[in-house]
Amino acid sequence: MFSTFIILKMDFKNSYQRKKAINNQISLFVINTIVLFFLSIALFTYLKSSSIENYFKENVTVNIYLKNSSVDSNVKQLNKFLNLNETVKSIEFISKEDAAELFANEIGEEFVGFLGYNPLLDLVSVRLYGEKIDIYNIEDFIESLDNFEFIEEIEYDRPLVESLVYNFERIGILIVLVSVLFFITSFILINNSIKISIYSKKDIIKTMQLVGATKSFIRRPFIASYVKIGFYSSITSLILIFTLLFQVSFELDEIDFFSNTNDIMILVSFIILFGIFTSYISSHFMTQKYLKLKISR
Repeated sequence: MFSTFIILKMDFKNSYQRKKAINNQISLFVINTIVLFFLSIALFTYLKSSSIENYFKENVTVNIYLKNSSVDSNVKQLNKFLNLNETVKSIEFISKEDAAELFANEIGEEFVGFLGYNPLLDLVSVRLYGEKIDIYNIEDFIESLDNFEFIEEIEYDRPLVESLVYNFERIGILIVLVSVLFFITSFILINNSIKISIYSKKDIIKTMQLVGATKSFIRRPFIASYVKIGFYSSITSLILIFTLLFQVSFELDEIDFFSNTNDIMILVSFIILFGIFTSYISSHFMTQKYLKLKISR
């Protein structure tokens, strides 16, 4: 009867220990996944910061208004010049008749019939590449059009350009600082979570030492276990970030987060390597720490 009680007690203890170990691993997996998910967001934002900046800058248009005396050959000449210009991304020609129709739809009134003439001009709307959008490049672009005498006026939203350039410079610095902060914080959080996990198993490490197990033999299963958790956490965090990005891309058709495969490869490689490397380094040094503790026999 007594022996049966001892066996049941040992089984209960072993079952409790297994359950505790599983809960410990699940907790570590969840913590690592959350940390790596936010690190993925920070890294992806950093990688895509220039693309996002260009997206907003390329919505700035340089409007070229043509004189009423201009003819089709003048428009073709201007289009040929603009197509050869490396700073130009897109060109759109809007005739004064089309412009009058658009304007009438906006104000809800037919103004041409009321005035007896069309006061608007033919328009060539030009969008430049995002990396070329700053005051100096736009002014140089406008100066290059000085020789076209059939151009009446050239205008663009200068305050908007100044605001975009200034704000994105500040945002760029902020993104770099936040990314570095996330990197350091992620390493510390993962390291501390593994530290706590290994601390809860220090008695197991001591027991294995007492029975004569070598340091490498003791260390190997701990490292393998935490590296595996780091790998699974990395994959899960990437699944979460890509699910989020697909959802955002679906809502915003004009933004394609997956056009640059190099950025995607950098993100995937970095997160997986970071998750594995951090887990390996943390588990190696933490087990080494407890292996160096003196054991009373």
